[in-house]
Amino acid sequence: MTMTSEVDNRRDLRSSLQGAFATGLRGLHHVYWRHADLVSVLTLAGFVLVAVAMTFLRPVYNWDVLAYLGTIAKGSGASAAEIHAYAYGVVQKAVPPEAFAALTEAGSYRIRQYADPEAFVSMLGMYEMKWLYISLMKWLSPVVGAYESTYVINIAALLVLATSTGIWLHATRLSGYAPLAVALFFVLQFPGFYATQQPDFLGNALLIASLLSYERKRDVEGSLLMLLTILTRPDQIATTGVLMACAWFLRDRSTPIFAVTFLAGLLAWFVIGQTSESVGYWSHVWFSTYQIQDTMVGFHPEFSPVVYLTAIGFNIYRSLFENTWLAAYGLGLAWVGTLYFNTAVGDQRRQVLLLTALLAIAAKFAVFPLSDGRIYFAQLTVLFLMAFAAWIAGKARTNGGASGARQL
Repeated sequence: MTMTSEVDNRRDLRSSLQGAFATGLRGLHHVYWRHADLVSVLTLAGFVLVAVAMTFLRPVYNWDVLAYLGTIAKGSGASAAEIHAYAYGVVQKAVPPEAFAALTEAGSYRIRQYADPEAFVSMLGMYEMKWLYISLMKWLSPVVGAYESTYVINIAALLVLATSTGIWLHATRLSGYAPLAVALFFVLQFPGFYATQQPDFLGNALLIASLLSYERKRDVEGSLLMLLTILTRPDQIATTGVLMACAWFLRDRSTPIFAVTFLAGLLAWFVIGQTSESVGYWSHVWFSTYQIQDTMVGFHPEFSPVVYLTAIGFNIYRSLFENTWLAAYGLGLAWVGTLYFNTAVGDQRRQVLLLTALLAIAAKFAVFPLSDGRIYFAQLTVLFLMAFAAWIAGKARTNGGASGARQL
């Protein structure tokens, strides 16, 4: 056998292997997309099961649960000492001794809250505005226990997130991309706040469900979910206002519905504010973004541009080096810009939601410059889902109108 024939045989072997590999991939591609809806269901179900397992295998003990328990007791008219005793008593029974020690001894703030009932109660005004979350805790406490109610709420919110995402993927013929949607949740630091005893995950799940309902033109459903979002976190009224403005700017026919939702949200925010003891906007900003106070009793600082700008700078730093949301926002902005200038976003409602997500994130950070990714999780999730759907639609138009999901 000559040297030339040996080389030809090797080339033929490689060509055969490459051909077999390509044929196998085409077969897998066909089977995968033929059963895309099943893939979506299994992926999202697996996501829910893993997240629930994470809740109990690696529990998170968050100090905020003490404040929410205190808020429940405060509503009964108890004294500061009784509120304090109730909250810390519930948590002490529910968590391991080492976790309780961390909640009461890790840092001067926690030491002061454990030792001083008045200081502890002075913090509750920052938590009372989360009306729906607190109400759910009250309703569930007699059934599952006060501390355990926070896990029940998070699992329910997890089901809302998975279900709304699955419905949207099916409606947009993107079911096969469910694994990418789940990966997006983790890139946006879903594990960092899912298992904590806070209303943020519930608020994010409801807001995502609301905006995805709007994208499917289910405006009444979206508005009801939006109102529940505001009742969970009243600061999401900013997203509702931006949505209304973007709908008006882009001439969306449902602008009146968005306007009514915004006005209803404002009314809900006002009523909640009147029935709770808020610490005030600037005191809350100072505490959360600039400098934690051991007690809010008598703490009413005057507005300071220096403090505000310092808070902006410090939280931009933290957003870059301790979180992923700001980097993700930059990527999302670049992607949307590329879509707009190259392939365009054809669907009007999708245009409204993309612009809303971009502006709402900027507005929320400007008004209350928090670095935590949980604050922007919903808007970023919707931003990337909308951008991806627009990109797939653009590919479909390029391929002559065929479904992008089938033409990868």
